[in-house]
Amino acid sequence: MDNKENIKENTNEIINENIREDSEEKNEKLKWNVANALSVVYEKLHNSKLRFKKTQKFNEAMTRLMEYMGTTEIQTWIMSIILALYFESPEVTWDISDLRRDVDCDALKTATWRSEIEHLKKMHYLQSSRSSTFYPTDTICLAVSNNEKIVIDPNEFNVDFSKFVSYVADQVENRISDNVSVHRFFHRMRNYEAENENLEIVKKMRMLCNDIHDRVFFYDCCSDYLHGADTNLSATINDLYEGHERFIHAEDFINEKNILIEKGLIEFTTKGNMRDTEFTLTEKGVEIMAGEQSQLFVKKIDEKLLIQPEKIKEKKLFYSKENQEQIDILKNALEPEKMKAIQERLKNEALPIGVAVLLYGAPGTGKTESVFQIAKATGRPIVHVDISDTKSCWFGESEKKIKELFKNYQKMCDEASKLSDGMTPILLFNEADAVFSRRKANATSSVDQTENAMQNIILEEMENLKGIMIATTNLADNLDPAFERRFLFKIKFENPSVECKRLIWQNKLSWLSEKDAQAFAERYEFSGGQIDNIVRKVTMNEVLTGNRPSIKEIDDMCRVEKLCKDSSQRIGFFDY
Repeated sequence: MDNKENIKENTNEIINENIREDSEEKNEKLKWNVANALSVVYEKLHNSKLRFKKTQKFNEAMTRLMEYMGTTEIQTWIMSIILALYFESPEVTWDISDLRRDVDCDALKTATWRSEIEHLKKMHYLQSSRSSTFYPTDTICLAVSNNEKIVIDPNEFNVDFSKFVSYVADQVENRISDNVSVHRFFHRMRNYEAENENLEIVKKMRMLCNDIHDRVFFYDCCSDYLHGADTNLSATINDLYEGHERFIHAEDFINEKNILIEKGLIEFTTKGNMRDTEFTLTEKGVEIMAGEQSQLFVKKIDEKLLIQPEKIKEKKLFYSKENQEQIDILKNALEPEKMKAIQERLKNEALPIGVAVLLYGAPGTGKTESVFQIAKATGRPIVHVDISDTKSCWFGESEKKIKELFKNYQKMCDEASKLSDGMTPILLFNEADAVFSRRKANATSSVDQTENAMQNIILEEMENLKGIMIATTNLADNLDPAFERRFLFKIKFENPSVECKRLIWQNKLSWLSEKDAQAFAERYEFSGGQIDNIVRKVTMNEVLTGNRPSIKEIDDMCRVEKLCKDSSQRIGFFDY
């Protein structure tokens, strides 16, 4: 059995023995002083050029320390030096050159020290702040300070995926300042992977990516993701590479030829030149990183924006004959079983399977309420998009928000497709004029550029839509032609006919006579929304006075509903 195996066996034996100690034994004071023994050894080593006479006192101190720590002679020397330096300057970290200077010897005499330091790290006596620096662990420092036995709890030092990617990211950031060559750096990262080969993230990434360069870039993206940040291409490439090699790798990413993009592990949050381009993990990337814990990190659609069908109050809506036919066709198509059959047929025909619907026309004509009632009738939840929330004053933030919205909606569609009822939610862009308007041909301002970028994202997402998207707008003339082509159904809502208005009046105020309802319908060019306003005023009046308002009072309410008088109104139409 060689020396390394002896060390490993001794280390494991010490750890296992210490774990078995009960709490009283763990805190038991030693009968000799550890700090004094370390001091005896350090005094001999300091400025000695490693040429010194081993006195009886030195040998006794070494014997006790080697037994106490379970270390070899060289390892005990190293720990004595590091602990002496630590207790003098606890905020400082060291590298092997600092140890050489302390003992005043050349590099050849300490050639084996680097591997010994690595063993001390594995024993959890030392830890690293960077790849080449180290300092004693709290466990060792406390044991020495309190003159107690060393008790190592392996669970304290277990490396999970978050510690793993954080360590890699730290090494990436400090490669240049640590003066580590690119070749040496990736060699170290390959060794670090080997040390943690049982981690799921390492197993999966080794299967997906053969190149250590790609795996390290991914680990660095993971660390950024955990810290709530996107990965900047320029900063990361500059940390990892040197010279012309930086531009070669950057070009692969920008041209989407890198395997991480091809495998769907990372995606652009901002795509531009080398300085502007940023990435984040895809949902697949998050699953590779965190495994079973990935749901803790995946962003979901805000529950405030999700309206369940059972929360929608059923209402009777009145349409023109043409509108009623179109709404019936749409409602019929969105019935779960029929929708599933339609999408299956479209898929077989190599046609887009998403259903995009535009409801347009005058305000107050029931466009939004129609969406709610269709959702209610077909049992589908609604993802109600807050247009204002998708816009941000920060450059690039609006694009991220709209992309995140569609990504989360797509996830909901995928989850729904796995269920027997296949209840895909409806994505509702209400009053969508702000984001569906004509794109600016010569966008110069940052606002115009942002709106164009958002529209391009929506157009692309509509092209790949797998669910149901409904947009409502009062300003169809402002709609960009590219959007118009992508809407499968386009239903125009006009102000209701006299007959429709009569039915609405009677439905809302059931106590109105047919004659009065007909008179209101003929006299006032109201939309359904405006009739709703009158009904609300009537209700308020009943609550405040305890009496139902007269026909004249309702007529007065109607006359002041519009901001300007309608010249077509006829005086004396009612018999009050």
